[in-house]
Amino acid sequence: MRFSPLADPRLEILHLLDQPVWITDPDVVRIVWANRAAVALWRAEDLHELVNRDLAPSPTIRATVQQLRDRVASGERITSERTIYPKGDAIRVHMSFKPFPLPDGRGGLLVEGTPIRDAVDPEVVRAAEAVRYAPLVVTTHALDGSLLQANTLARETFGNAFSFEGIFAEPAEGARALAEVAGGEPFFEDAEVVTTEGPRWFSVAARPIPDPVTGKPGILVSAHDMTARIEAERAKDELVSVVSHELRTPLTAIQGAIGLVVGGVAGKDPELQAELLQMASDNVQRLGRLVDDLLDVRKLAAGGISLELAHTDLADVVRSAALLHAPAARLKEIVVETDVAERMPVFVDPQRIQQVILNFLSNAIKHSPTGEVVQVRARPIAEGFRVEVADRGPGVPEAFRDKIFRRFSQADASSTRSVGGTGLGLYIAKTIVVMHGGRLGYENGKAGGAVFFFELPARG
Repeated sequence: MRFSPLADPRLEILHLLDQPVWITDPDVVRIVWANRAAVALWRAEDLHELVNRDLAPSPTIRATVQQLRDRVASGERITSERTIYPKGDAIRVHMSFKPFPLPDGRGGLLVEGTPIRDAVDPEVVRAAEAVRYAPLVVTTHALDGSLLQANTLARETFGNAFSFEGIFAEPAEGARALAEVAGGEPFFEDAEVVTTEGPRWFSVAARPIPDPVTGKPGILVSAHDMTARIEAERAKDELVSVVSHELRTPLTAIQGAIGLVVGGVAGKDPELQAELLQMASDNVQRLGRLVDDLLDVRKLAAGGISLELAHTDLADVVRSAALLHAPAARLKEIVVETDVAERMPVFVDPQRIQQVILNFLSNAIKHSPTGEVVQVRARPIAEGFRVEVADRGPGVPEAFRDKIFRRFSQADASSTRSVGGTGLGLYIAKTIVVMHGGRLGYENGKAGGAVFFFELPARG
């Protein structure tokens, strides 16, 4: 869009002024008209070159210009000192802003600029640019919380229009923080905030400062995202809780069983002795599985697991896993039904894929009522092969579905849960399948319960 001085008598008069005057379209942040003095200020050859120049505005600059348009449209008189960079030169300019209607009815900005002839301190310019592009949120606010200025990351994090108290997820917390800072007290807290990408945890620091432009009291805020650290701390706490529970249960059983044998309670009854020793042996194996899971997670996090790939018949792997879990199923009077295709050639690590199937089966048996049926199905699909394990248990709770494949995730994480486990098995299983170029997931069963599945590509 370009203006003709003849289209508006005011522009013809402004064109003759020695003071730089230009009109900006805030929606695209382009100069659409300028007088001769402004063309010279912006180091342009002529008006045509200036109005066609791409100013490459950052999100912060774009938001600032649009905010200026809205403020002057409401009748506010705004002046400020700003730095412009025509062709790389830094020029400090005192600017006043007024509303100016664009030909299509949108609001434009008429800017009157007066170059500040004193030499610009390059350190001041560098400091301003460092704040603008700093890797943390930096904003300034009036005492009522309204936004005065925000750097690039702040705009990306909270949008172009937000208040200090409005960033907090809890309105009461935002009101309290604003009251403290407006009352002259600094505020330093970790808080849940609302960002353009959803809720996050930020470390927020705010303190009262005078506005460098108007001298009025204001608020300076700096904040950084600490969601990853919070989640890591929670994961650590969950690890301690889960591991302590999973260690305590088998250790108590081992201690009790061996104590009865050593104390002579079993007497000379060989069947009772065998039962107690078998109980101890089963719990030793349970401890071994816990240690294996923890080691696997550590190796996966460090990229230390390597696959020993071999040409394998997936059908044999599935049948073998079903046989291994037959004793555990019989103890609960659960029938394991298999429906497996005759031949399913794949190029995989058979031990790791069997580990995935065993995890599916273990979960299905643990969560199925006594006397129920667990179905194991394996069949060809268009992309390769699919293996499913279906149970008739309670299914996956809706609140748990989004985090079912995370580390240490359990539908019932309480210390009194009836079904044990570390919450690592599905995380490990999914990682193994993804390492094979496949995918893993779950579906709700048609007759209730859950169906866990994975798909692998056929052997190339």
